[in-house]
Amino acid sequence: MEHDLVLEGRVVTTAGILETEVGISEGVIVEVGHGLRGSRRIVTGGCLIFPGFIDMHVHLREPGWEWKEDFGTGTLAAAHGGVTTVVDMPNNLVPVTTRATLETKRRLSRAKARVGVEFYGGVAADGVDALEALADGVVGYKIFLSETTGSKSFPEDRLSAAFRAIASTKRPVSLHCEEQSVIDCMRERLAGEVRPDLHCDLRPPEAESESVRKAAVALESAPGLKANVCHASVRGTLQAVRRARAQGAMLYCEVALHHLYFSRRAMLSNPFLKMNPPLRSDADRSAMLDGLRAGAVSFLVTDHAPHTEAEKREKGLAGVPGLDDFGHLVSWLIRERGMDPSLIAKVAAHNPANFLGLGNRGDIAERKRADISVLDLRSPEVVKNESVQSRCGWSPYEGEEFPGKVRWTIFGGELLVDDFEVVR
Repeated sequence: MEHDLVLEGRVVTTAGILETEVGISEGVIVEVGHGLRGSRRIVTGGCLIFPGFIDMHVHLREPGWEWKEDFGTGTLAAAHGGVTTVVDMPNNLVPVTTRATLETKRRLSRAKARVGVEFYGGVAADGVDALEALADGVVGYKIFLSETTGSKSFPEDRLSAAFRAIASTKRPVSLHCEEQSVIDCMRERLAGEVRPDLHCDLRPPEAESESVRKAAVALESAPGLKANVCHASVRGTLQAVRRARAQGAMLYCEVALHHLYFSRRAMLSNPFLKMNPPLRSDADRSAMLDGLRAGAVSFLVTDHAPHTEAEKREKGLAGVPGLDDFGHLVSWLIRERGMDPSLIAKVAAHNPANFLGLGNRGDIAERKRADISVLDLRSPEVVKNESVQSRCGWSPYEGEEFPGKVRWTIFGGELLVDDFEVVR
């Protein structure tokens, strides 16, 4: 049998690395083995062939804020970074809490997206009864437990009811965990102070860990509901997640790449690194790296939140882009932090697919969609803003040198990055 495309090289699985070949036909992985024939063959040499990365936490901004990003530019940035599936958050200008707002996003995505796009449904305090109407169009729901762009803080006393309603849809939930009362108190206490890293103190570690603790308690009211703590950034969160899991809860957490790479000291020279939750101490950053290595962290994400440079400079908006640099950071984790490539395959592909119920991707195996990311760890690259595919046009990693980069990105059998070049 002759395939449309054959990849030859080092395939990363959750169990280890295999020297093998991958046969792709009609957008699907048809065969994994040796001696395969194809109309095109790519010999990847010493590269690592990963299942396509799945970023389950991005903000593509459309509709409402298209000057920052849209489904076309955001998914091209994803492909550039080796990401073949993104899950878009619901906090748009008009939050995605109704079927009509969801269908608008789905239509725009179908017209523009270059990679797979899935959606979270938003959960409003007065809209818990409407969640079922979104269920067949979303892979999960998102609850914001503090104020953020396009969303108010969800009331704590409604959390258990929301969890029970979500559980009835058979979908998981992701949680932005920050305690608003702690943030408000710190804002009053630190009023008048001016420091480049002041934002880190305005949203202290206890704001996050206390919110996670309360969410874990509320989760007891909905047995069987899978929940994810978004962008975990402090030791206290890892401890709270471990305790909840020891007691039987299906509670997981993700870590954003910027929380692994930067500590709050970086804000002294780059105020554009303002984000929520903020950058943390060196000790917390080390704890998150250790948690990832030990398996306490289940998912690797970007929390891609593109604002323009003008918005960052003039308004101080919180959030940074990241999709373009997913592969860069993976190369850094492997080469400079000693992470096992098989662990990366778990947290960046296998685990997100399982959590979200995306059974047709997440592994390189027969009958899976041919979503593949090939990372060259022998091609160091300095990040430059002019190479960014995101419409926002800048990277928080600008000027940083990484040990490797994405050489090929394949989505549904289609080459979106071909020998380092983005295919437009």
